Amino acid sequence: MLLHFILSLYTLPFTMALGTLQNPNTSAISRPNCPTHCGNVTVPYPFGIGKDTGCSLDNSFYVTCNSSYKPPKLFLGSTDDNIEIYSISETEFRIHNEFANRCYNRNGTISEDYDWSIELSAFTFSEKNKFTVLGCDDYSIIRGRNDGGEFSSACMGVCSKAQDVADNGQCPGVGCCQTSIPKGLNYYNITLNSFQNHTHVWSFNRCGFAFVGEEGTFVFQGTNDLSPEGGVWDRIDATVPVVVDWVIAGDTRNCSEPSACKENTSCYVVEGGGYRCRCNNGYEGNPYLDPGCQGMFQIYQYRLHSNYYYSGDYYY
Repeated sequence: MLLHFILSLYTLPFTMALGTLQNPNTSAISRPNCPTHCGNVTVPYPFGIGKDTGCSLDNSFYVTCNSSYKPPKLFLGSTDDNIEIYSISETEFRIHNEFANRCYNRNGTISEDYDWSIELSAFTFSEKNKFTVLGCDDYSIIRGRNDGGEFSSACMGVCSKAQDVADNGQCPGVGCCQTSIPKGLNYYNITLNSFQNHTHVWSFNRCGFAFVGEEGTFVFQGTNDLSPEGGVWDRIDATVPVVVDWVIAGDTRNCSEPSACKENTSCYVVEGGGYRCRCNNGYEGNPYLDPGCQGMFQIYQYRLHSNYYYSGDYYY
C-alpha cells in the first residue's frame, strides 16, 4: 500500500498528462454539446459559437466560426462585423488589427487615403494597447469614447532625411511616435494628416500609417517601415493584435448571487463595472461552468480511478 502511494507521487505529472488525453472533459471548456474550438482558437464559456444557440452566456458573448477559411476563423458576433478573434483568455481576447494610412504622389497629391474606426458593443479596449504613428511628415489624431466621456489624443512623426531615422526598435517621434490610450474605450477613430504632403521626404517616405495595437508587438525597423514596399503592412496585419478586455455586465450585487461563480471559485468586481470569476489558488478549470474548478489532487483521483482505489487516505 505504501509502495503504491510513493510511486503515485513520482508518476503524478505523467499520469495527469495522460489523463488529459483520456478524459478531455474533466474540466469543462464550454456548455454541453457546444463546440470548444474554431480552427486553432479555443472558445471557453461564457463565449459560445452561434447566436441564440445557448452556447454563450448571452448574445454579447456569441461568436461565429467561419469554416470557409482553412483553417476556420473565429469572429466576434457575426462574420459581417469583420472582427476576427485570435485568442481568448480569462480576462481579455485579441483581435485582428486595422490601420489608417495616407500615401502621396511626388507632387504632394494624395494617392491613397484610409481612416479607421471600430466600435465594440459590450467590451472595451485594453490599456495594454499603444497608439502608434509611422511617418516623417505625419500627425494622427485618435478620438474615442468611454463611460467617462470623450477622449482624444495625437501623435506626430517628424524627420527630414532618412539618416535621422534609427532602426533600434524605439519610437521617439523621429519616424515613429507612440503613446498610451486610456482603459475603457469602446470606440475609437483614427485620422491621418501631413504637414507638407510628404513633398520633402517623398524619396524615402511616401506614406504615413497610424494604428492601435498591443504594446511590445510592433518593433520599428527604421526607414524600412516608412514605405509599403518594406512589408510593414503585412507585418502589422500578422503580428500586431488589438487587446480587448471582457467582463460580465453587472454590479457588486452579482457577486453575492450563488449562481454567479461555481465551486472552488471566487467572484471579483472589475473597475469600471461588471464582474469576473476565477479559480481559487490550487484549482483549475472554468469557473463559470459546473463542476467548477478542480484541485490537482481531485483531478489526480479522478484520472486514476480505473487503476487505483482511493480510500480517502491512501491509494490501493
